[in-house]
Formats: sequence, C-alpha cells, structure tokens
Amino acid sequence: MKLNEQLYKKLLECAALWTNCWQTIMDIINENLQWEMDNHYRKLNEKMERLQAQHNTSTPKPKEQQPTSFPCTINLTDIPFTDEEWKLLDLGLQYSMEKLMKTAWENLVIETEHAIKLLDDTLQNPFRIMTTKKLKQLHNTKHQNATHKRQWHIMKQINHKITNNNAMIAKADKGKTAVIIYTQDYNDKVHTFLSDNNFCTIPKDPTNHDHRTIHKTLQHCDKIIYKKQIKFLTQKKPHPTHS
Repeated sequence: MKLNEQLYKKLLECAALWTNCWQTIMDIINENLQWEMDNHYRKLNEKMERLQAQHNTSTPKPKEQQPTSFPCTINLTDIPFTDEEWKLLDLGLQYSMEKLMKTAWENLVIETEHAIKLLDDTLQNPFRIMTTKKLKQLHNTKHQNATHKRQWHIMKQINHKITNNNAMIAKADKGKTAVIIYTQDYNDKVHTFLSDNNFCTIPKDPTNHDHRTIHKTLQHCDKIIYKKQIKFLTQKKPHPTHS
C-alpha cells in the first residue's frame, strides 16, 4: 500500500514537472506495460492450452446430465412481436445494452472533473490538459456500437407495445424466464394466490416493534456480542418492501 502511494505521488510530481511532454512519456510507458502484459498472458494461455490438451487426451469425458431448460420468454398476451423484438426479449432480463454515447460522455466528463478536483490546486490544470487530450482521442475513435443502437430502438418499440396494451414483463418463479402478461391478469393472479393461502391484513405494521425488541435483545447479549458491534447487526429505520 505504501509503495502504491509513493508511486502515485511520484506520478503527480512528474506530471507537474514535465507538463508538455508528460503525455508522450505516459504513452510510451503504457505501451511498454501493455506489451509486457500481452506477452505474459500469451505465455500463460499457451501453457493452459497444453495442459488442457493433455487432460482431454488422458481423461475420458463423463456423460453430462442435461439440465432442465426453461423457455426464455413466454407471451401470455395477444400482443404481436416481430422477430427482432423476440430476439431481444430472449436475451433475458439481465441483458445489458451499451449506453447511448451522449449520456455516457456526459457521465464520463462529470466523473473526470470530480476526480480532478480532489487533487492539489497546483496539479489540477495539468491533469485537465492531459484528460482533455485523452477524451478527444477517445471521442474520435469511439463510436456507438451499431448493434446496441439498433437494440435501443427495438426496446422502445417493445415498451410502446406493452404500455399501450396495459401489459407488463415479470420474472417467472423458476429459471430466468421472462413472462409478458396483462397487468390486470397479473393482479388477479396475485390476489388469487393471497386468498388461496389464507393471507390476511394486519392492523398495524409490526416492523418498529420487532426492531426495538431485537435491539434490546442484542444489548442483553453483551457476553457474546460487543456493544460496538450491535450497530452493525441492526438496520436503521427498517421498513417492509412494497411491490
């Protein structure tokens, strides 16, 4: 940790000392480090491939048990979707698309300026110059992925269809299946589940009472729990989740 701090301070000193040529020096250092890393990982990959090849030839592969498969998306509505829309829906609820360039650049500039303000006043301007040059290089070379840009357009079409038809996308109980269902049908299923399992409404939220009871119990357990640890075992102002 001390070595990292020393290197970081030395980096800032060098940037302040060689303001004009420091970017060139950093580029050369980064290129050399990148070459060393690529060479190191290339050797590791070659070693892993040799070991994997030896393992495959010497060890017979056991028969794999086929896992239970679930459909990616189930449509319980009459809403028609195109092939492109189905393809995007089948990627799952956890699929992440690349952010639009405008939003991503705004966040990057804000985060960079916030980080620079944490430095000493004498070092802020040199780092602003360095980051400005780097951001311009990235802006000239970085382009929005055409696939993700198309997916954003398709997602808007899906949201438009679902909203206009009073539907919603919910997660199934098993697997990672996404279910497209009318909102009214979803609410009816929830009410049916609650009534069939004898759920009832309580007159008062017992969360605060239970929280006080737990806190008092922890305070009386001073022989097995240190008093300083109690605050880490309880939650401040707990409340039940709402659907």
